[in-house]
Amino acid sequence: MSLKDLIGSIDQFDMFHKILEFPAQLLRGWEIGEENQEMIDRAQFNAIVLSGMGGSAIGGDVIRSLWGDNLPIPFIINRSYRLPGFCDSQTLVIASSYSGNTEETLNAFEDAQRKECSIICMTSGGRLAEITKQNKFPLLLLPQGYPPRATLGYGLGILFSVFKKLGISQIVNRELVDAVSFLERIGNEWKETANSNNLPYILAREIQGSIPLIYSSVGLEAVALRWKMQFNENSKTHAFYFPIPEMNHNEITAWESLPGTERFFSFLTAVLLHISGDHPRINLRMDITKELVTQKGGKVLEVKAKGTTFLSQLLYLIYFGDWVSFYLAMLYHVDPTVIQNINYLKEWLSKNS
Repeated sequence: MSLKDLIGSIDQFDMFHKILEFPAQLLRGWEIGEENQEMIDRAQFNAIVLSGMGGSAIGGDVIRSLWGDNLPIPFIINRSYRLPGFCDSQTLVIASSYSGNTEETLNAFEDAQRKECSIICMTSGGRLAEITKQNKFPLLLLPQGYPPRATLGYGLGILFSVFKKLGISQIVNRELVDAVSFLERIGNEWKETANSNNLPYILAREIQGSIPLIYSSVGLEAVALRWKMQFNENSKTHAFYFPIPEMNHNEITAWESLPGTERFFSFLTAVLLHISGDHPRINLRMDITKELVTQKGGKVLEVKAKGTTFLSQLLYLIYFGDWVSFYLAMLYHVDPTVIQNINYLKEWLSKNS
């Protein structure tokens, strides 16, 4: 069976085109943010907390990767039922839940109200939209009908606009348009199932049958996390990530042969994510790590970002990982959209609410 026919028989909810539209989502998300006239006064807060889970939180991690070192105020991602203790009336909370019914985010939203925080909400509907409208907080509505992980482009575009309006980032429309045009050209190559040079499909075939360990510089930690999450949900496979240099201070020692564990190394694939702006010492550490992994019988694959700006390179790597996870799902003959275990968990949680 050809890859095209395989996709037609397995991808029942069309994750293929949801991934393909990632560049267009970025622009539409930006428009949603620009169309919203309600905005919090920057003078009202001295810290920002984005509270969300899974695909509704990863956009915040990407923002931190892009601007974390240059943001004028603290910005953290909260994946919990409660907000950090420092949150108060001078904190801006961005409550992000695609469904609008994520229990952790709803609880954190209530915590933000108790603490009298400034609040902005991103959702497609649900309970979060209802209580946001009731309290007249700024509401940024996402298009409906997607798995949360397939709306990263919308969420990122919105956050780009919000942070620009707040005077916290310097991103401009032209920079985003250029990055989107670049991604669209790349996407036209990666969607071609008959293309023997389809890089994400080639990488997926190399990973097939192994557990990917994603290693990146600390500046790309959000990208590595996205790869891990997409392997988990789309490909239904274990995956792990760790940033370098921290990995070189602990996990690297696990690549030592011990009686009875040598056979495990052949089932591990180290995926090294590179970007042109990485610190020279990070590149050296990557090379040494690659040598050690190879010596112990592990497979090493490397992905080097393309693009002329840090923004375009970071988005390139995210897009690349999404496609790899999709093609790996096809190779495993699993529908990338269906998430049975998550649904099972939510069902039991609702019975015990």
